Amino acid sequence: MYPDAVIVAGGSGQRFGRKKQFLHLLGIPVLKRAVSCFETHAKISRIVVVVPVEDIPEAEKMLADSPKELIITGGGRTRQDSVRNGLGLVSDGPAVLIHDGVRPFVRPELIDRVIQGLNGVDGCIPGIEVTDTIKEVRDRLVARTIPRGGIYQVQTPQSFVTETLLEEHGKASGSGTGRFTDDSSLLEAAGKRVRVVDGDPYNIKITFPEDIPMAEAILRCL
Repeated sequence: MYPDAVIVAGGSGQRFGRKKQFLHLLGIPVLKRAVSCFETHAKISRIVVVVPVEDIPEAEKMLADSPKELIITGGGRTRQDSVRNGLGLVSDGPAVLIHDGVRPFVRPELIDRVIQGLNGVDGCIPGIEVTDTIKEVRDRLVARTIPRGGIYQVQTPQSFVTETLLEEHGKASGSGTGRFTDDSSLLEAAGKRVRVVDGDPYNIKITFPEDIPMAEAILRCL
């Protein structure tokens, strides 16, 4: 049974200044581009898209022509809440993928890697080994240089054993545990095994306004 994909696009755009998931890249919204990466992949079953509650009608209109079963639901106060809302709508298959809706350039090979990499572990995430020197800075002063060996920049989509991810989200919700920035952190905190596979340098996340021209340049190359 193929995994479902939960695409999380519940952000308010506070840092960016507007909801970046609805910005257009060469005429197509960022979110639609992200969703299409999973719509066209043969090993993805159902797609659940999480957006701000007030944007559900716009998302429904945008994604109305999806070739796969696609469900749109409202997000929560935090990313963790939004993921949990999406997980409540996935099928009972053994695996699920979680993806950021502002990463519009997921290539099929990356989806294949995180699905295959889940074998024998609780989660699988794509990462790129850091090559720059990394420093911890406090009040604009260098506190220390962090050895970069074994340091990875982590991306999505991330794949998980569905039952395990649901269980850990339930525990975190019930105990009010932290705000995890990604789902692999939730599993790490619970002592679960998470494998890292090769990420993709083109799989950028739209975070700041200056990312838009970079994203459009990538589009022209892919």
